[in-house]
Amino acid sequence: MVLGDVMKRFLLLSLMLFFLTSCKKDDKIVRQMEINFDNDYYQVATPYKSSVGNNYVVNNVLNNYNINDIEEVFTMISSNYFKPSNSLYQTGQYLDQKELKELLSTENLNKAETLSIDDISINPVYLSSIYEQNYLTNNGDLKGITIGLIFNPYQAYKNEFGSYNYKTIELDVLEPIIISKANEIVKYLRDKSELNKIKLVIGVYLQNKPNAILPGSIKYIGVTEKKNIELTKINYEYQYLNSKYALEYDFNTYNAFLNLEKQLKKFKDIISISGKGLYYDDVIQNIEMTVYSGVFNKGELLYLCEMISKEMINFDNHLNIKVYVKSNDTKVAFIKKESHSLKSNINILDG
Repeated sequence: MVLGDVMKRFLLLSLMLFFLTSCKKDDKIVRQMEINFDNDYYQVATPYKSSVGNNYVVNNVLNNYNINDIEEVFTMISSNYFKPSNSLYQTGQYLDQKELKELLSTENLNKAETLSIDDISINPVYLSSIYEQNYLTNNGDLKGITIGLIFNPYQAYKNEFGSYNYKTIELDVLEPIIISKANEIVKYLRDKSELNKIKLVIGVYLQNKPNAILPGSIKYIGVTEKKNIELTKINYEYQYLNSKYALEYDFNTYNAFLNLEKQLKKFKDIISISGKGLYYDDVIQNIEMTVYSGVFNKGELLYLCEMISKEMINFDNHLNIKVYVKSNDTKVAFIKKESHSLKSNINILDG
């Protein structure tokens, strides 16, 4: 599987409801709506249906669980199996909230052996959430389902002083649990008559460590039309562009980012910049950066944006690059460079 430029296909799910129109009473009539993102799109079947699972999450997970990150990553993964050009998107309709509560209980998928940590016994909860996306044919028939299994490798416990510590569960320990739970959820879905032979894509998302700013990572993926599934190891993750990781695996991007930071400091020393890259098996796919400063006047803002736009040419041309410019805590500009383009689009947002 090659992700390549699949970031292009990320559906801006948070904008759906603003664009949906009223529909005919016959729910069997499926209409299409295009949501553009970087020259590609998924079409959404209407009438729009909210997820029956209501994004249910067990209540003892890390505080960095972000449904927007989950939606983004699994939409991108799904684009490899359900092409945006001939598939309609629909939120999950087959695992309702009551089912998810039961599935994620300690009597079912979260049934696990007790852990002993520093002479303290804890009942681990490895599976935080089950996230569902549906993909339809153009006439509204179900084509397949993507299931995201959200695992928590960091198990919390109280130490002798009453404060929380975290036990990291290494991937080699977690792997057999992941494989077992993936097959259990496939069997559960196959027991639904309408899903007996439908294509299932299962992705395993590991939450990041406590208080981490970066999203989690995808470590396994599998696709099946049977009652069992084999998972393949992958490595999909975000990394900071000035990190040791970028220095080791992506020196060109690392160097271009530092050069951009240097040019910004020449303009105004108080300016700072952060940047993260999406990596698939150590190969960068896309870049997102944020430039921070104090108050800009109009001339300074325009000059700053032009400078950033010119510096983008130093990054690899196959990358999609997005830059947000913030004045204090307010976004005042957005710059976007699409892959294989020598030009950037500058948008001033402060009115």
